Amino acid sequence: MSNAHDHPLPKHEFLAGRLALDFCNTLSRADSELWGPAPRDRIAEGRDFHAWAKRRGLALDGAPSPAALKRLHRLRAALFAVFDAVCDGTAPRAPDLAVLNAELSAARLAERLVPGRKGYVLTDGAGGLDRLRHDIARDAAELLLGDPRRIKACPNDECRWLFHDASKNLSRRWCAMDDCGTRDKVRRFRRRQD
Repeated sequence: MSNAHDHPLPKHEFLAGRLALDFCNTLSRADSELWGPAPRDRIAEGRDFHAWAKRRGLALDGAPSPAALKRLHRLRAALFAVFDAVCDGTAPRAPDLAVLNAELSAARLAERLVPGRKGYVLTDGAGGLDRLRHDIARDAAELLLGDPRRIKACPNDECRWLFHDASKNLSRRWCAMDDCGTRDKVRRFRRRQD
């Protein structure tokens, strides 16, 4: 498996519009002329995950331990499977939902009611990496509780990144119009010229 050090960072690393989908997109699952053979994991190592979180503007105290990284990889694999099923219009597998539900349970256990400016607020009492993992699981749950048609996979076979379609009429087709969308336009133009 290729890792983050083998290739440059993607041009649009955080295009999904949601934390859980950006997290999934740290694994490129499609072969690409630009990014190399799949799978390509940009969080293969703890330091890779720490760098990814920092680029996304998320503060962590340090890199995750090997056990914590394995847990993140397990969550990402489950989320991919769940979101792929949603994109395909099929039911997610029970084991994948079980991984997400376990992470949601851990997130709920970390919740604390604390005084706020106008009454009380619910906050995550966990720190750093645990809080980030909880935020990813909560965001995935929010996506699944919303309109499932808004969870999409880029139709470019060399991409397949997940994204959230926030358009009013669900018209977003590409992960990035100026990348995969443009490549598709060029391919269609060349076919018409032949």
